[in-house]
Amino acid sequence: MLASELMEKVRRIEIRSRRIVQNQTAGAWHASFKGRGIEFAEIREYQEGDEMRSIDWNVSARLGSPFIKLFTEEREQNVFFLVDRSASGQFGSGATTKAEYTAEVAAVLAFSATLNKDKVGLLLFSDQEELQLDPARGHRHVLRMIRELLAFEPESPRTDLAGGIEHLLKTTLKRSIVFILSDLITPAFDKPLRALSRKHEVILLHISDPIERELPNIPALSISDLETGKVTRLSRKDAKALAARTSKAAEEVASTCRRAGVDYVPLDTATDYLPAIIALFQRRISRR
Repeated sequence: MLASELMEKVRRIEIRSRRIVQNQTAGAWHASFKGRGIEFAEIREYQEGDEMRSIDWNVSARLGSPFIKLFTEEREQNVFFLVDRSASGQFGSGATTKAEYTAEVAAVLAFSATLNKDKVGLLLFSDQEELQLDPARGHRHVLRMIRELLAFEPESPRTDLAGGIEHLLKTTLKRSIVFILSDLITPAFDKPLRALSRKHEVILLHISDPIERELPNIPALSISDLETGKVTRLSRKDAKALAARTSKAAEEVASTCRRAGVDYVPLDTATDYLPAIIALFQRRISRR
């Protein structure tokens, strides 16, 4: 990708994602991903309507009148994006590839997080670790993430989500919010996902293309696996069987996520991701 083309894509994603964040997701993010602790802010005199349990009896005894302790929520959190950069992400039957769609979804979430003073980090994986950016704050850091999501060239074309999760578990010790973005064309990852969910707050965003669920209705066609290079010729019967297997696999992933306590969000490159993201926030808010 030419530098000018890359910068134009980054700028386009930045403008669209920041507009979405400012108008629709910033408040929902704050309500959905509250800090997990509180920190002491100040002591002030008791006022009518204050809760009795907030009174600091030691301070009140010293000063001769009731005083209460005030606390604020610890807002700063780590948000990590674990993103599949295998070759299958370069596929797209429409105007947008899965990798480009993933970059925009991640940008909206990252800008939402950084607007709330949260730190954001990135781990790109294939069947190995490809790139890791430690969590940091700020607009420039998010722009670098977007550039890497669009332009990074992985060493391997294959996928191993389990390996990516295990690497994140080893390197991210502080409890974090983890977004996994992948088309899930990968070997089994159930056990590492459960282990990740025990230590972190996990949301799995399943990115797919419409043609992966329903192939064209023609007598026969050939498909090429971008990760292995293998070419397979399919009849109409084969195409229907493939669609059925794809649908069943998605149901199994959703079930795996429920058992692991992970939020599952299916996304389609042919549709707007925003309603699904807003619905995710609303579900999380209602659970609180």
